[in-house]
Formats: sequence, C-alpha cells, structure tokens
Amino acid sequence: MKGTHLYLFATLLALVAGLCKPQKLIAQEVREIKGTVLDSATQAALPGVTVFIKGTQTGASTNAEGHFTIRAASGDVLSFTYIGYDKKETAIGNRNNIFISLSPNKTTLNETVVIGYGAVKKSSVTASVAKVENKILDQMPAGRPEAALVGRMAGVNISQSRGQVGSAPTIRIRGIGSISAGNDPLIVIDGIPGGNLGMINMNDVQSVEVLKDASSAAIYGSRAAGGVILVTMKKGVAGKPKFNFNGYAGLGKAIVHNDWLTGDDYYNYAVKYQNREYAWVNGDVTLPVWGDARRPAAYQVSDVLKTGHVVWQDAVMRTAPIQSYNISASGGTDKATYYVAATYKDEQGTMTNTWFKTYGIRANVDVQASKVVSVGFMLSPSYSKRRYNPSEIPNYSKYPSFVEVQRANGTYPTARDYWGAVVTGQVNPMATLQGSEYYGSSFSNIGEAYLKLNLAKGLSFRSSVGTTMDFSNRDEFQASWATSAAKNSGTDITSNNINVLNENVLSYNTTFKGGHDLSAIAGASYQRNDSKSVNLYAVAGSYNNDIVHTMGNATLAPNSNTLKSKWGLISYFTRVNYGYKDKYLLSASIRTDASSRFGPDNRWGYFPSLSAAWRVKQESFLKDFKPVSDLKLRASWGVTGNFNIGDFQYLGLMGNTFYSPGNVVTKGQAPVSYANSQLGWEKTKGIDLGAELSVLDNRINIVFDYYDKRTYDLLYSMPVPATTGFNNTMTNIGEIRNRGIEFEINTRNIVGKFNWQTSFNYSRNKNTVEDLGGVNNVIVADPSSNMNWILRVGEPMFSYYGYKITGIYQNAADIAANPGIAGSRPGNPKFEDTNGDKKIDANDKQLLGNFQPKAILGMVNNFSYNNFDLSIAMQASLGAKMYNYENQFYQGSLLGAMRRSLVENQWWSASDPGNGKVPASALNTLGFQTMSDAYIEDASFLAIRNVNLGYTLPETLIRKLRVTNFRVYLSASNLFIFTKKEFHGYNPEGYTKGEVNGVASMPGANYGAEPLSRIYALGFNFNF
Repeated sequence: MKGTHLYLFATLLALVAGLCKPQKLIAQEVREIKGTVLDSATQAALPGVTVFIKGTQTGASTNAEGHFTIRAASGDVLSFTYIGYDKKETAIGNRNNIFISLSPNKTTLNETVVIGYGAVKKSSVTASVAKVENKILDQMPAGRPEAALVGRMAGVNISQSRGQVGSAPTIRIRGIGSISAGNDPLIVIDGIPGGNLGMINMNDVQSVEVLKDASSAAIYGSRAAGGVILVTMKKGVAGKPKFNFNGYAGLGKAIVHNDWLTGDDYYNYAVKYQNREYAWVNGDVTLPVWGDARRPAAYQVSDVLKTGHVVWQDAVMRTAPIQSYNISASGGTDKATYYVAATYKDEQGTMTNTWFKTYGIRANVDVQASKVVSVGFMLSPSYSKRRYNPSEIPNYSKYPSFVEVQRANGTYPTARDYWGAVVTGQVNPMATLQGSEYYGSSFSNIGEAYLKLNLAKGLSFRSSVGTTMDFSNRDEFQASWATSAAKNSGTDITSNNINVLNENVLSYNTTFKGGHDLSAIAGASYQRNDSKSVNLYAVAGSYNNDIVHTMGNATLAPNSNTLKSKWGLISYFTRVNYGYKDKYLLSASIRTDASSRFGPDNRWGYFPSLSAAWRVKQESFLKDFKPVSDLKLRASWGVTGNFNIGDFQYLGLMGNTFYSPGNVVTKGQAPVSYANSQLGWEKTKGIDLGAELSVLDNRINIVFDYYDKRTYDLLYSMPVPATTGFNNTMTNIGEIRNRGIEFEINTRNIVGKFNWQTSFNYSRNKNTVEDLGGVNNVIVADPSSNMNWILRVGEPMFSYYGYKITGIYQNAADIAANPGIAGSRPGNPKFEDTNGDKKIDANDKQLLGNFQPKAILGMVNNFSYNNFDLSIAMQASLGAKMYNYENQFYQGSLLGAMRRSLVENQWWSASDPGNGKVPASALNTLGFQTMSDAYIEDASFLAIRNVNLGYTLPETLIRKLRVTNFRVYLSASNLFIFTKKEFHGYNPEGYTKGEVNGVASMPGANYGAEPLSRIYALGFNFNF
C-alpha cells in the first residue's frame, strides 16, 4: 500500500511537471515480476534473500525454494543481498521471470568482524578473533545462550558445572590466569560492557565474537584479562515489516546412574559392610547378623533391607517439560529502522519442584534524522524467576532403598522408622524437597541512547549513555518437618545493582592514493556502578509456625546486615588501523584506565597493543597460484588488566564482629584488613602468532594460533605477621603463565544437491605458576575431606596434593611389613613412600593431577539435501581430573544407598579382597582414602551436545500458509556423553566447590553436582 501511494504521488508530480514544460510523457507499467535466486556454486535455492527495487523501500524476500514475487516497472533495477554472498544488481527490462545466481564471498573475506568500538573486514583482522553467527543456534533447547556456543570456537571452553535449571556455565578463554581477581571474560552486549549472557535471548542475537588475544582485547583495558565476548544483537533493515516466530516444546530427562542396588543385592552388601566393621573390632562374623544378642546392635543387619526397591535418585527426579516462544518484528525505511521482540521461556527442572521461567522484551530504533545527525535507542528488559533445590544431589540419592517415598496418609517416613539408630537419621528426601521453598528472581535491563554526527567525509562522532541494571531477590524457607533438626529456617536477600556508562568516540576512515587505507578512533568513557544489598537471616527454629514465611514471623539472626558499595572507572583510548594495498596490515592501540578500586598511589593503568598481518596471497609470486585461495600470517602483542577484586580493597576495612562485655553477646565493628595504598593493577601480557590458509577454491580453510600470556602483579591475598593484628592483606605479587596452540579447520566436503560442511577445532593449554612472591608452595586444605590443593612454582594452579595409593593392606602382617599411617587396618590403602624414609607422613604427599583439561575439541557437521538439513555439534575434553568425593556417599556408609560399580571391587575381607585397588570404604576409616588419589578420576569425555534435524516446507505449502519461510525441526541436547569406565560422577564437568576464586580455592572438587538433562524438542520457525 505504501509503495502504491509513493508511485501515485510520483506520477502526479510528473504530470504537473508536464503542464509546466511541454514534453512527451512515457508511463512505465508496474507489473508482477517473479524470480528465483540460487547459489552460483551449488545451484541450491537460497531462502531469505533480500530483494529490493534500487532507490526505493519496496522489497521482498525469497522463500524456502528461492522464489520471490515483486511488483516493479521495466526501468527498475533489482538489488539482491544475502549474508555470506556478494551483492548483485540487475535491470528488469522486458523480463517477467528473473533467474539470479549469487556468489559466496571468497572465504567470507568481506564478512564484517566486530572488534570493539568498530568493525573490520575479516580479511583485515590482525589479531585472534573468533566469530559464530546465529543461523540455527536459537533453535536449540538450551536454558541459557552459552549452551548453544559449546564446542564452536577454539580456545573457548564453556563448561556446565551445575545441572540446576537456570545455572550459568563457566567460560574460560585460553586458560586461567588470576588467583583472586576472577577469570570470567568481559561481556559486551551491543557495545555496553559489564553485563552477562543471562540477560539476553539467543533469538535476538545476530553474532558472537570472541577477542582471544591480548592485542584484540586491549582496547577494553582493565577488564579484558579473561578475554572479551562481543554480542551483536539483531537490528531492523529497511523494507516492509518482517515478522519471525520461533518456538519449541519438549521434554527433559536427567542423565543418571543405572547401577543402584536394592532388595537382596542391597541386603547382601549391607551384610558385608557390617561384618567388615565387626571384624575390625575383633568381632565374631560367624554370628547371625540379626536377632542374636551376642552380636552388638551396631553391627546387625535387619531383614527390612530386603524389602525395599526404592531408587531415590529416580524418586526425586522427573521427566520435565520445557517450552520457549519468541516473536519479532523488524523493518523501516531509509530514514528509520526498528526491531522489536518478545520472549517467553518455561523450563521445568528434572529435580522435583524446580523450574526456571523468563520473560523478555527487546527493542531498538535507529533514525537517520539528517545527513549529519543519527539517533537511536535500545532497551532490553527481562524478568526471570526460578525455584531451586536446597541441597546437593547426594542428600537425596544416598537415602536407603528400603524407605518408601510417602505413606498413604501423606506423611514422609524416615529410615529410623524402619530400623533404629544404626541407619541414617536424615529426614526423608521428598520431605526436604516438598517442604523447602527456595526462590530466586531477577529483573534486569540493558539500555542505551546514542547520538551520532557525521562531521565530514569519513569523520564521525558518537556519544552514548548506557545502563545495565539488575534487581534480584533470593527468598528461602524450609519448614521444620523438612529438616533433620526439626527446625524451620529462612533467608531473604535483596540486591540492587545499577551501572551507568557514558562513551564518546571519534572515528575516522579514509583511503589515500596508492592503496593506503587508514582508520582511527579516539574515545573517552566514564563508568559508575552502585550496589546495595539487604541480607536477612532467621534464627533456626524461630518461626512461630510453618505457614507464614516472612521475616516478621521469625527472629533475625545477628549476622543480618545491609551493604552499600560503589566503584568508578575513567578511561581514554585510541586505536589506529593501517593497510597498504590490502596486503600489509598494522593495528596499534592504547587504553588508560583509572579505577577507584586501587590505591591513590597506583590508580592509573596503561594497556597498549600492537598487531600486524601479511596477506601473502596478495603477493605477485602467489597471487596466480590457484590451489591457494588465501594465505595470511599475523602476529600480535598486548597488555590487558583485571580490577575484579571488590571495592575499597586498598583501604583498611571495618567489619562486623561479636564480643561479650559482661557475658552479653554484642555486635560491634573492628578492622578486618590491612591498608595498602600501593595496591595496583593485575596485568596480563601476551603474544600471539597466527596463520590463516584457504586452499582448493576455499573448500578447506585452516587457522592456527600459538599464544603465550603471562599474568603478573597478581592481586593476591598474602599472609602478614600476626603482630599487625591481621591475618593477610591484598597485594600485587606473583605470576601465572598460560601458553598453548589452537587449530581450526573448516571444510566443504561435498558440494551439490547434497551438501556436507565440517568445522573442527582443537585447543591445548599449559598452565603454570611462575612466581608466588618468593614462596614455592601454598597448600590449601579442605577440613571436610582432608584433601589438599597446592599452588607450586612450575606446576599448574591448584593441583591435587595428597598420597598416592600403591595397594591395599590385606592383613595385620601386611601392615607391619609396610609403612603406613597410624591406625591403619586391613582394607585401608597403602601409600607410596616417596622419600624412602620407611614412614608415611606429610612429606610423602605428591601431585595427583589437575582439574584443568589438557585439550579441548569441538566439531560441527552440517548436512543438507533438498529441503532437509541436519546439524550435529560435538565437544570433547581430555586430561582433566576430578576429585569425586561424592563416591563415598554410595559405598555403604550408614547403610545408605549403594552403587554396584562402587562396592563390587572394594576390599571386604582377606577372602574377598575385591580387585586389589579399591580400599574399604567406611566412615571410621574414610580419612585414609579421602586424602589420597582414591577419589581422583579421569574426567575426560566426548559429548554429542546437539543434534538438529530440520525440514523446510516446499513453496506449495508455504503459499497456503501465507508465510515466506517455514522450518520444522527436531532438536536433541546432550544426546550422549561418553566417559571412561572408571569415572563415576553424574557430570564430568560437575564441580561443586567452584573454580579458582581466591587463595583458598578447591577447584575440581565434586561433592554432589546435579546430573545434566537430555532434552528433546519439537520446534517451528517461520517468517511472514
């Protein structure tokens, strides 16, 4: 309609002009033009190609079979554009049917890559930057957008350490470099730094770029030591309104163990367990195990153990439905464009009474007010709420199989209702889940308004104000009947965080005669963050009843508090990119930041970078050598920083403390840290050497990188003499090194009616501690397990440190003949005497492996045939070790649940020694094996992360549906996860003690991470 109005108006003007100047008027007839757009190489139809009448806003797009229809005149010129292909124009003339072939960009060299405060052609990139476009990533059933990126980029390790719905994965780029200041990458969403990927929806994402080396990341200075992830969101394109709907629904099922013992099998192993315990106190194991007064009650076994067949892992799990829906609209004119979208997602957890729901809206508008002035805004509010389980998985799955889930009268029996104090006193797990209401909610928004001025040819200025806001609440209540202590409890924590950013950037781009290209930016930014939290805790058992859950119905605990904090950052930055004949490329930048988090004597940090590239293919000696399509060599150097240490760490801080004047507990304040006005920046200095090669007409594309980065002046909490009155202080000391290689290969294996493309990546990183300020070892002990972690110069960070098992004591004579720990019994492990002094003590502890993988791999295969398409994404991790402390919960302690794989090879007696490698597991001797490699397992795995099978409806059906494209798809996430037989955890990446987050870190420890879910979904994606 709008195009018709414009045409009538233009015709009227022409008639008026004809009245003023007598001349012959020739009218051009507007008629229906049909056409087809194909890939020039494969002759495959191209759906979604944008077709415009040049110089107008009249347009159309091709359907699934590459067909389009548009009304145009003979004198019009049609313009065809498609991502990844060269633009093409053609005059209509007298044709009514038009066939167009679009040529793919050669190795996508003309593809634009975002590099921070700008974008460059891929062929002009001089640093290590990875890019993933959202083609079908939004059609994968994943609770968070990170899951869709797993295995797709070399050097980027995304691990799902917890299986709770809504939990954030861990992202590490080229290893771990910081002990206390965090290793997370900086997230930049549409140019606004400081958000998190949980704030966005993959449906709204256009592409994701990762700045991996120090040179590319240095433009973000003080926050870029962990790398930078740039997320480019979708924007409107001039043309008639386009609507897109994407939705899927499916089911999730936890990937669980299937070797639980129940009934007679469970009873028989319980008898073994009790007899072993009885033998250790010199009891007569030939006595009947039940009903004989001569055998103490603590070593008897009730026949009730035979009666139950409850697998508590299965009892608390469920098949959980998921659903996700997104609708978007975009369009505009050559003066203004828009994009708006709305999202709803509901993911029920596989654990009973857990779920995660999100609601989101996104809108951006860009207006070309004049040739000089452009303005625009963006906002992206979202709200999420989830219910989560109150405890780790072993507290449910370790419960004895003879206890029924729920009685007919609705009550929840306990193990001691069946048999006395010999068994666990824990409350029924289902009572815990039903009587615990743990909720978390968050409202967040990313917003920006900008003004852009085109000051002269190639010269522009952009000023913006952006905000990132997050308002969250954690509301927890546990009824008295849901706890073993029979005491209700509650927590209410409210947090507000507002981050405001003003950036002002001057950009200049020009081309000089002789093949010289120059682009430069200069900018300044100011950022301020304000946060506040109210933390309320109820005294256990103080709620008047289990009905009213508010804090007004309870007594507040003395540690309830409110916190306020703020920080600021002032920055200046500049970058220059130079190219000569698109052959020799050079980029240099420097950024300086001043942070309120550091002492007044060391507040400013300087972060320079330099990179260069040589496009060898452009040289005369290689230009005409057809087997090589492209060859580029590059090198880079840069410095990045880290300021994530919390606020006011350089000051001597005050904190809450308790004292007892007159025997009355009173809360007061006292100094808790030592002031350090010299506290400064933690920095990472890195180099990168890379090569990019394309051969056989771009059928094979290879990227190789070697990197070496050193993080120095670590923000490290160092012990200070007790005479100061403090235990430690934050200072700059020490160095961590990460070096490694990355390899990527992208191939078009088969081209034609049947297409097959493969993308493969391999990364290998070596992490070492280079310096600890003159100290060679720092040992971290976990009092609950007796395991140690160690920071040792020359070794990877936080390696496991303990005793190495060499065998199992078989009898008293064996114990007498071999050195061991005092109190050792038959069935306990023998340890290696590393120093040969004929005794086992702390000097015999050794390195037992590390939680960091030695290599990570990813591969994506894409197939298409006619209207069918198939994508298979895989990920592998090699060499990581897990301290799987969770195993001890399923080995018979307190006659709880048992897994066959964890009990059948145990030492039970001299006549039943198992396989000679697995020690006897019992609570009273548990410390003998938890301080050793008994629970350290190889966590290597191969996972098929996603399989997506799609079918695009043919044109005949599409016309009936009145849409331009319609794709139906089946998607499966976490379809298979293959681990070594000796690995017993639910999740090979499942760590419950966090990663590296301070000098007392215990990374790699699994005390009971939830299982991942295998999700099957059916979805629809269509445009209209």
